[in-house]
Amino acid sequence: MKTVNVAGITPAVLVALALLTVPGAGADPPAGLESVSLHKQGLQNQLLVDLQSIYTKQEMDDGVYVGSEFCLACHPEKAGWRTTKHARALRRPLTQHSLVPGRGVVADHDNNGVDDFVQGLDFNAISSPFNPYKPNAPKLSVEGGVYYMTIGQLKMRVVATDGGTGDWKQRYLLEVPVASGGVGGVSAENYVSPVQYNEVRRRYVAYHPEYWYNGNNQPRFNAATTAAGLAAGNDGSYSKNCIGCHATGVRGVAQTAAGEWRFDSFIAVLFDPADPGYFDYNRDGITDLVNIGCESCHGPGAAHIIGGGDPRRIVNPDDLATTQANEVCGQCHLRVESVPGGTHAWPFDDAAGRSWHPGRGEPLEDFFTDAGVRWPDDVNSRENYQQYFDFLASEKPAFPFHPVRCSECHAVHGNTSNPHLVRDVIVDDGLRIPTRDENGSLCLACHATHGPFEEITLQQVANFEANREEIGRVVSAHTNHPFAPERTMGLSYCSGCHMPKIATSAELYDIASHSFEAIPPEKNLTYQAQGGMPDSCSVTCHSLKANLFGLGITDDIGTWNRPFDRQSARRLQRFFGPGGRWWDTSDMGSATFRSLEAAAAPGEVPEIPDSELE
Repeated sequence: MKTVNVAGITPAVLVALALLTVPGAGADPPAGLESVSLHKQGLQNQLLVDLQSIYTKQEMDDGVYVGSEFCLACHPEKAGWRTTKHARALRRPLTQHSLVPGRGVVADHDNNGVDDFVQGLDFNAISSPFNPYKPNAPKLSVEGGVYYMTIGQLKMRVVATDGGTGDWKQRYLLEVPVASGGVGGVSAENYVSPVQYNEVRRRYVAYHPEYWYNGNNQPRFNAATTAAGLAAGNDGSYSKNCIGCHATGVRGVAQTAAGEWRFDSFIAVLFDPADPGYFDYNRDGITDLVNIGCESCHGPGAAHIIGGGDPRRIVNPDDLATTQANEVCGQCHLRVESVPGGTHAWPFDDAAGRSWHPGRGEPLEDFFTDAGVRWPDDVNSRENYQQYFDFLASEKPAFPFHPVRCSECHAVHGNTSNPHLVRDVIVDDGLRIPTRDENGSLCLACHATHGPFEEITLQQVANFEANREEIGRVVSAHTNHPFAPERTMGLSYCSGCHMPKIATSAELYDIASHSFEAIPPEKNLTYQAQGGMPDSCSVTCHSLKANLFGLGITDDIGTWNRPFDRQSARRLQRFFGPGGRWWDTSDMGSATFRSLEAAAAPGEVPEIPDSELE
C-alpha cells in the first residue's frame, strides 16, 4: 500500500480512491475501510474539494498534476516506466541504496565496492581534475546517514543526485549554508556541485568549476556568504536552469528577495516514503513531484481522475497528429532558452510564468528560442539534449511513406532490454517483429519493402536469423561493406553510419546524432577553417578501428583539422563524396570541390590541396 503524505489532502479519500480505481475493484470498500464507504463518485468529488483547498482556481483550470502513482493504479501495465531514466532523474541519497544504479549514489572511482561519499574521498589527497583547487578541492562524506560535500569552509548537504543509472553520469545538488537571506540558515535553492561522476569510465570530471572557484582557484563562497551573494556568484541554480525537464509540471519558479531562484512544485499526494524519488526539493516541508512522470507526456491528470477516467480529460499522444506527438518528446530533448527573456533553459513563457505542456494546442516553438550548439554545418548537434532539433532537420517528419514519430523507435513506457528505450518489438499490421538496433532489424522493420531494401520482406525481418544471409546480401549492396553489424568493426551497422555518435554529454561523443544523415567526409574538408567536423566514416570506424589507407589510427577524435584528419577525409571521399565510387554526393559538393572537379581528368577524384582547406 502506498502511503499518503501531503498537507491539505484527506488521506483516507486518497487511499480509497487508489484502491477503487484499480481495474476489477468493486464498489464496496475492502474490510477495514468502512469509514470511507463513499461510492466512487463521492471520492472523486472529495478529491476535487481537497485539491481546490490547495490550488488556485487558475491552477485548477490550467490543470493540476497529481503524480504517477495514481496513473499506475489504473494502468499497471505501464509500470516499466519505473526503470527508465525518466523516472530516475532525481534521487534523495540514502545509504541503504549505496551503489545501486537508479536508486543511490553510484560513485566508486577505485572500484572497491564502497561509494566514494561513504569512503570519505578527499580530492586534495588524490590526483584528479580538481588538482588546481587544492587545498580547497571538494571532500565527500557521509555523517549520520546524510551525504555531504565540503568546499573550503562550507560543508553542504547533498539534497539529491541527478542521474546515476549505472551507464551515464551522476551529478549532486547541494544546499549551501548562508549567513543570511536563506531558509533556516541554508540556501533557498539547490546548486549543482562541481563534481560529476562519469559512470562508464569510473572517473570524475569538473563540471563548471567556475561556479564554485574564482579566477585564482580559490572558493567563491565562505561562512560569511549571504544568500544574495550566493545567488549573484553561482550560475549553477538547478531551479533556474534544469528543473523544467526534471519534474512533473512546474507550478511556478521565481526569485526570492535575495535573488535565488526557487522552484514551486506540484505536491506529491500519493507515494511510498521509502522511494528515494520522492523528497522535499524546495525545503517547504511538503514532498514534491520531481522526475519525469506520466503526466509530463500525458498532461495534468487531476481532471481525468475526478472525471472517472474520462479520456477527454487526459492527453494520449497516440491520438495527436505526428507533429504534436513529437513535440511531447521535444519539450525536453532540446537545448533552448525561454521566451521572451531567455531566463530558463526549457520551454517556458517568462511573462506568463508557465511551461508548455501537452494538450493545450499551443505550438512548442512559441515557448523557446533555439540555443543549440552545432557543428559548422549548422545541422548536426555537438552537445546533448538536442535530439529534437536533429530530428526536425532530418527527412523523418516528412518521410514519404509516413511521417515518423519518436515513439516508433522508442518504447516510452520502458520494458525494453536497453537503457535508451529502443524498441525490441514492433508490431506492423499484426506481424510481431523482434527488433534490435545492433543488427539493423530495428531500422529494417520500417525500411524493408521499399527503397534500397525493397527485396527484403517484413516477414524476413520478423524471422531475422533464419533470413540473415539474404538480408545481409541486400544490405551489403547498399553499404558496399560486408554484413557484420554486431562485430567490433560494426560493418553495415545502420546506426553507425546514419546515427554516428558525434555529440558529447558525459564523455566525448557518447550521444548519437538524430539527423539520420550519413555525414560525408567532404563536410570535414569543407569546414576546416572552422576546425573541421566528424563524418560518419571517421568517427565510427576509420579513425578508431580501420587503418585502411595506411595512415594509422588514433583515438584522439576531439580534433578534426590535423593533417591526419584531412588526409583520411580525402581518401574516404573517393568512395563517399562528389564523384564518389560508391556514393556520389556531387549535388551537395562544396564550391571548392566542384571547381576542382571541373578541371580534373575524366574519372579522376581530385584531392583538395591544403592551401584550399586552411
